[in-house]
Amino acid sequence: MREKYLNEGLRGKSETTIRTYGHAILQFEKWLHGAGTDLENYARSDVQQYIDYLASKKKSASTINKLWNAIKSYSKWACKNETIEEISVVRVADSKKQAPKALDKIERNRLIREIDRTGNKRDYAILITLLMTGVRVSELVALDREDVDLSDRKGSLIVRSGKGNRERILPLNVEARRAIKKYLEERNDSNSALFISNRQQRISVRSVQYLLEKHGHNAHQTRHSFITGLVRSKEDISVIQSLSGHSSADMILRYSMPSEEDKRKVLEKLYNE
Repeated sequence: MREKYLNEGLRGKSETTIRTYGHAILQFEKWLHGAGTDLENYARSDVQQYIDYLASKKKSASTINKLWNAIKSYSKWACKNETIEEISVVRVADSKKQAPKALDKIERNRLIREIDRTGNKRDYAILITLLMTGVRVSELVALDREDVDLSDRKGSLIVRSGKGNRERILPLNVEARRAIKKYLEERNDSNSALFISNRQQRISVRSVQYLLEKHGHNAHQTRHSFITGLVRSKEDISVIQSLSGHSSADMILRYSMPSEEDKRKVLEKLYNE
């Protein structure tokens, strides 16, 4: 049932959604087997108890909601709508009222220095591309060499596998052009992928995530930093949407919200000036 759902119920969805939902349903299926049932015969009480079980394991509200969304999707596809009626789920904080965590200038410069000093031109090109274009990691690893146009005076990259399959063209500034060019100059393979692993294969999302985690950051922060910078520079919202690939203006407005760091700095300065 699970494989059939992935092939039929999620047809047209992005690879990331299919992977996320597939993992969620697999976890739910394992729990159901432990409870003496399966994906064909579970009842509403099974769903509620599974959600309660996740909460008892202190899973975050956002994690529980992701799993819940997958179960809702599967249940609707399997015509088991009664199993998801009036389920009590931990409320997740409204993300639209929270500012995404971005790197401040000191953190950003330190990260650039640390990766540059390793001498690894691929890792440096990956970091600079993420910071200077705001592409998602999934979009970055899908880039091919032919998606990049470089010259001394200008450059651009084409994101063909964006969220919702929306293609967009992003300009590359001089630092991004230089970083990518230096990396490609040391390549002597025929792989079409823009960024490859040490095994000469297209680099994976997990490898890029690990690269940043080694330096104490996560991949989402590079994108958040890019969009936050545009918002705080008071760029036109339509331009920001075009560059970021966000279809909703509400998503962009999140970045204008004060962060916890903003509020902390204000309080530290209070009465001290």
